[in-house]
Amino acid sequence: MNDIVKILPNFKKFSDYISNVKNNTNPIMLSGLTDSGKVHFAYSTYFYAEKPICIITYNELQAKKIIKNLEYFESNINFFPKKEIMAYDYLAESKDVTYSRIACLNDIYNKKAKIIVTTIEAVSQKIIPEEVLYKNILELKLGDTIQLEDIKKTLVALGYERQEVVENKAEFSVRGGIIDVAVSEKEGIRIELWGDEIDSIRTFDINTQRSKDKKETIKIYPANEFLLEKTLEEVAQNIEDEKDRQDILSGNYATKIDKYWDLFYSNPNSTFIEYIKDDYLIFLDEVSKLKARSENIVKDTNSLIQNLMEKNRYVPDLLKKIGDYIDFLDKIKNIQTIYLENKDIGFVDKQSMHAKRNGYSFSYREVNFFRSSMDLLFKEVQKGLGENTTIAILCGAQSNIKRTKDLLAEKINNPRQLEKLIITEGSLTEGFECYDFNLLVISIEELFNIPRKRKRAPEQFKQGETIIFSDLKVGDYIVHRTNGVGQFIGINTITAAGATKDYIKIKYKDDGVLYVPTSNLDNVKKYIGSGDGIPRLNKLGSKEWAKAKAKVKSNLQEIAKDLIELYAKREKAKGFMFSKDTEWQKEFEEKFPYTETNDQLRSIEEMKKDMESEKPMDRLLCGDVGYGKTEVALRGAFKACMDQKQVAYLAPTTILAGQQYESFKERMKDYPIRIELLNRFVPASKQKEVIQGLKTGEVDIVIGTHKLLNDQIEYKNLGLLIIDEEHRFGVKHKEKIKKLKNNIDVLTMTATPIPRTLHMSIVGVRDMSCLYEPPQNRRPVQTYVLEYDEEVVKEAITKELEREGQIFYLYNNVENIDKKADEISALVPNARIAYAHGQMSGREIEDIMEQFINKEIDVLVCTTILESGIDIPNANTIIVENADRLGLAQLYQIRGRVGRSDKQAYAYITYRRDKMITEVAEKRLKAIKEFTEFGSGFKIAMRDLEIRGAGSMLGEIQHGHIDEVGYDTYCKILDEVIKEQKGIKVEEEPEVTIDIDVSTYIPDTYIENTDQKMESYRNIAVCRTEEDFKNIEEDLTDRFGKMPDEVNNLIKIAKLKELCKNSGIIKVVQKQNNIILYFEPEKFTLDMTDLIHKFGDKIKFSTGITPYITYKVQKQDNVIMEIEELLKNERVD
Repeated sequence: MNDIVKILPNFKKFSDYISNVKNNTNPIMLSGLTDSGKVHFAYSTYFYAEKPICIITYNELQAKKIIKNLEYFESNINFFPKKEIMAYDYLAESKDVTYSRIACLNDIYNKKAKIIVTTIEAVSQKIIPEEVLYKNILELKLGDTIQLEDIKKTLVALGYERQEVVENKAEFSVRGGIIDVAVSEKEGIRIELWGDEIDSIRTFDINTQRSKDKKETIKIYPANEFLLEKTLEEVAQNIEDEKDRQDILSGNYATKIDKYWDLFYSNPNSTFIEYIKDDYLIFLDEVSKLKARSENIVKDTNSLIQNLMEKNRYVPDLLKKIGDYIDFLDKIKNIQTIYLENKDIGFVDKQSMHAKRNGYSFSYREVNFFRSSMDLLFKEVQKGLGENTTIAILCGAQSNIKRTKDLLAEKINNPRQLEKLIITEGSLTEGFECYDFNLLVISIEELFNIPRKRKRAPEQFKQGETIIFSDLKVGDYIVHRTNGVGQFIGINTITAAGATKDYIKIKYKDDGVLYVPTSNLDNVKKYIGSGDGIPRLNKLGSKEWAKAKAKVKSNLQEIAKDLIELYAKREKAKGFMFSKDTEWQKEFEEKFPYTETNDQLRSIEEMKKDMESEKPMDRLLCGDVGYGKTEVALRGAFKACMDQKQVAYLAPTTILAGQQYESFKERMKDYPIRIELLNRFVPASKQKEVIQGLKTGEVDIVIGTHKLLNDQIEYKNLGLLIIDEEHRFGVKHKEKIKKLKNNIDVLTMTATPIPRTLHMSIVGVRDMSCLYEPPQNRRPVQTYVLEYDEEVVKEAITKELEREGQIFYLYNNVENIDKKADEISALVPNARIAYAHGQMSGREIEDIMEQFINKEIDVLVCTTILESGIDIPNANTIIVENADRLGLAQLYQIRGRVGRSDKQAYAYITYRRDKMITEVAEKRLKAIKEFTEFGSGFKIAMRDLEIRGAGSMLGEIQHGHIDEVGYDTYCKILDEVIKEQKGIKVEEEPEVTIDIDVSTYIPDTYIENTDQKMESYRNIAVCRTEEDFKNIEEDLTDRFGKMPDEVNNLIKIAKLKELCKNSGIIKVVQKQNNIILYFEPEKFTLDMTDLIHKFGDKIKFSTGITPYITYKVQKQDNVIMEIEELLKNERVD
């Protein structure tokens, strides 16, 4: 039990209060509380009254503060956010709010939600009636008899979307008798049927698709709150708008529910209060603020409705149904309610006046100490000890308890008095003193800049680091290892000599067709070019492909030299071995004011390991914007300084350099580390001083733009180079960076790796760490993809200005940007608007950005220059016009500019109404829809690589060569050339073909979906080791059930191929009862004499240009085993 809660029953006032709560006295008012005091009381009531609680506050910022404080007492808190009601049609929206809401409602329903925090706005909105939401819960247990069709229908009714493979929350898939359901972001439920009986229920990891734990029973709850009560036909028949009718009838109804709420539900007036009923105690935080906020919501809503009506637009039903404060009071009148107030209040409403009659007044005061007030803190503690006050000191992380005790022991000499202090981990946003309970709670987080209580998520293997090039789909272009570029037509099943096999059909120039056995699928790769064009097909049987590869190879010879000089030097070079962490390092890390994510901790560990080895570090740190890359860099920089090494931090823009300079100075201010800034805003005299300081070693860390790459800069002892947003540097700068990199440790940071860096990582030239977890205070950006509409723009800007925020407006057209700024000014006359674009001088841009940072500009209309990592926490809305013209990587980076504070951020990704959108732009918009969640920069880079093409490899234009042979072959040739120039003998892996009369294919009854079938064929074809084969067998059995003989044979053939490679055999063919094995004499490893001795007349040898062995099969059923035993040189009995 928490120490500051444990003491309360000793006081009569508290015991009387709890007694009244237990006796259902209603309503009750508690006044004289501070913000932390309210949470202290609310939690203590929950604990002693043994009843779940729901705290309703006046806005989401206050809700977050309450949650932060509650987490000191209890980690399991539910938050129910408000729903964003869109007044305009949209194509898609991010689902984070939807998932938070349904998670809370599901927890209430199954009685898991013990403490809920929500806002007056959220409880005033109408929501789906509880009886509709929970009428279809799916409850399954082992041995139940159930029809597969029934499960599918129920899952659809619960809001799950059917997909071929489950990759995201709220999806399900069916493969034969196996049903996968994604019930969370990371975990799914796998139900396996034997006939119509449930044979097995297990959880599985969505990333790996592998099963984890077995379950006896399972309940599957709704995936969202957009469930249907009526049929779509019933809803659509009353809708006049033809487009909306057709959208609804085609199943795209989720974005229309707000609009036609009354038609979807027969009880359209249900609210959140109906869910909690009288099972919960309701706490109202500051009733006068709740009432004022409620009145403002109604006023704003009425104003929006008026505006829509004037413009002759449809008013969404849900907007008309937002309840006012009187409705709210009416809803809660029969639920036990407790008012939490800072001070005694005047008249607000009858109910609160009634609560005053059952009121308790307390004397709480806020207690905060800062660095400058250390002495005050000690005096306060000594005074409290003298008055027998219970004193609790919350010192953040567990590791800080000893430091706190040591500090106090220096000032308080009496050990007995020290023992009376409660020194514990955790923190509150502010401390408090309560005279009624003789209690003093001090949260010393600010005092020592000590982190809050660390919540550890379970360590999870991040699959994202295993990158797989996209699966083949019919119509895709492919590259065959020996025949070149063709087009994938489909899978053909062919039966000959009693054996059935699947072949990949590939079309070539002049209608040439090639059938590739699926066992040879490792020879086929998806074609990825450098642009959007269609590749030129090669001609079967011609020398075109060989010539194309030779041409690319000769071109790459020169380029490979550069690569070898740089990267081979790194391999041979001995870098500096940094020492293990010092005490100062540990102290510095403890002062980080936030909780590190597991990914951050892992990345820091990997970076330190690199720094402590003698090989120079070359690590790529890939993490979403604002995911804490800077902190990883700070710890690396601090470590370097501890070994008297200098650090250079290279940023792409002056402003970003300035911001990072401030961050570094703030974090390192308690340590004797000299940090300097070097950019064009630094006066010439100061620049000279800094450059001199770098030469003499007086400057430890320099942060700057490309000025750092100036030839006149010399470092006395450079040990670490940090490159931020590498993709923003031009080719010339990158060449200079390469020279600087030679034998020092390098950390490159980016949110969206450009294809080149991504590829370097794939081929293992560079190590990579990934940050996928959002930091605790970070909210995903609420993203809408919609047609451009001036009214949407006006509403989005007005909404942001009302909460005193700022707006980025992205308009990527330099010629008309001034006109666009005027248009926006006319739309929102009270907004201060400026524009910036890349053709302005650097100084002009800097001045405008400076004004924006200083909140002198409300709306900044700009081109994509805002990509460069600038941090403006107050800008929390971004509007992108003509999003279909931008690359995915750009869109992704741009969206990351907002949402850098604890405010909810919004992104409106717009495209022009009725404009013909190219296929590539359509793909981009679709991907942005898919990637509305955080942590997807990595996938976006991969998707962009595919859509936009592979781009330039080494700063020299290589587009033509990539187009000719495809990205994969290009990289393979580059790798070969590099090895050859290094003097490494390049032996091409032999291409082994096996054609025997055995059925080897994946039947439709086992895997029906073509994409999954292709993926499985590919996975089998690339197996090389015994462990690979074991993994694929386990994976197939787990995901699709028991393998049929044909699939078993496919895997056995793949194993045979590996044996053939090891024995020098290049081809195995069956002719009736004879197996013919062709081999390369110089690579043949089987012992001829031994073979004759063991197999006698069953084996014959034939010489020739390609010599071969003929082996007589004993039993056709046993043919694979016989060949295997032959290759293992084992006698067949």
